[in-house]
Amino acid sequence: MEKAKKIEDIYDVFAPEKYLTKEDKNFYVDLYGDKLNRFITALKFNKISSKTFFIAGQSGNGKSTVLNLLTTNYKEIEEKYIFHTIAGRTIFFYKDIDIVDILLMVGNLFIKDSQTLKDKYFEKLKQLTEINDGSLEESTLSPERSDTSSAVKAQMGIGAKFLNILKASIDFEASYRLNEEIRVDARRFFKIKRRELIELTNDIIFEYKKEQEHDKDLIIMIDDLEKKDNIDTLFLEDISLLNELNIVKIITMPIYLYRNEAFPQADVREFGLKLKTSDGEEYVNDKNLLKEVISKRIEDTTLITSDAIDMAVDFSGANLRQLIKLIHISAEHCLSVESTKITTKEIEDAIETLKLGYSPKVNNMKTFLTEIKETGNYQDNSENLINIAKATKMELVFAYFNGIEWYELNPVIKDALEKYNAMVADENPSNK
Repeated sequence: MEKAKKIEDIYDVFAPEKYLTKEDKNFYVDLYGDKLNRFITALKFNKISSKTFFIAGQSGNGKSTVLNLLTTNYKEIEEKYIFHTIAGRTIFFYKDIDIVDILLMVGNLFIKDSQTLKDKYFEKLKQLTEINDGSLEESTLSPERSDTSSAVKAQMGIGAKFLNILKASIDFEASYRLNEEIRVDARRFFKIKRRELIELTNDIIFEYKKEQEHDKDLIIMIDDLEKKDNIDTLFLEDISLLNELNIVKIITMPIYLYRNEAFPQADVREFGLKLKTSDGEEYVNDKNLLKEVISKRIEDTTLITSDAIDMAVDFSGANLRQLIKLIHISAEHCLSVESTKITTKEIEDAIETLKLGYSPKVNNMKTFLTEIKETGNYQDNSENLINIAKATKMELVFAYFNGIEWYELNPVIKDALEKYNAMVADENPSNK
């Protein structure tokens, strides 16, 4: 990317779909300072080959950018590790995800550039799916049913669709990603054979290391899992299986799971910004960092007023992706009326655009959102655990930390919530 010299450049440079790459390092702003430095230190001196680091934070807070540019910005990490990435937004673009999906894609990642490893991996997977040891029969027989012939038929069917893509000369990753029936079949089969799958994955990692002509450690980053529908099951029940892989791992995770004390023994690093402290005092440092994100991408400073920048930062909720969206949408409004400058008027239009998209979700969750607005937290019960998961995933609520942890409404939705609550009050005057 190049710095914006006109409004249409701003529209492009601030496209929320874009992620900074190594070529865009001049646009990078170190948002997390000491926290990131401590994480870098932990990576640098880590000697545990199966170590797992979890990165917790609000969706859209810039975690992916930080991780993608680790080796670019920190040469000592590049000297120690060979980095590999599984980007959930592309490899796992379907809504639900299973530990089997991740294990299979980890194995597939290390065979891509080696026909020898590819042949070995697929051959071992075929052998696993062809072994008939009775375990699948046991798993498919329900307690109320003793029809052995039906069980045997079910046993023989499980794994068949997955086996077919191993035998075919097709793109394994794409076939698995695009075909739900194959994924369901593989998950059912490896639910019984998880131990064997982990052992095979470790074998492939070991063979991959042998093929490399360097002494660097391997590290894999698994990113963008936060918005999956069944992510709670993965992190609360199955994540320990990933800990058994003999490779250093960095895994991003939803902030609400970390805060609900699901990971008391894990190494979790929380990254996040804030516009104010928990007692309401303005937090100037993070505000200035967000302003720097804008200024680093715009060469002609006359294209956007300082008031517009201030408003965009205030309504970002300290969420990097929302800040980027507000500037992008405001540039679109400028272009639509052939204006040459982004002012507070265009930022207000962008806020209204975002609000329109959020409004139906706000209406559906107004009781819970009102509790967050009034208390900065929520009552600890099963219903609210579901609500906080939904609200943070949909970016209706942002998570903050400053000595204590608290939550606030996305600034964009505050007005909508007040209007919905006022409508309810008008319909029920006795509650006033």
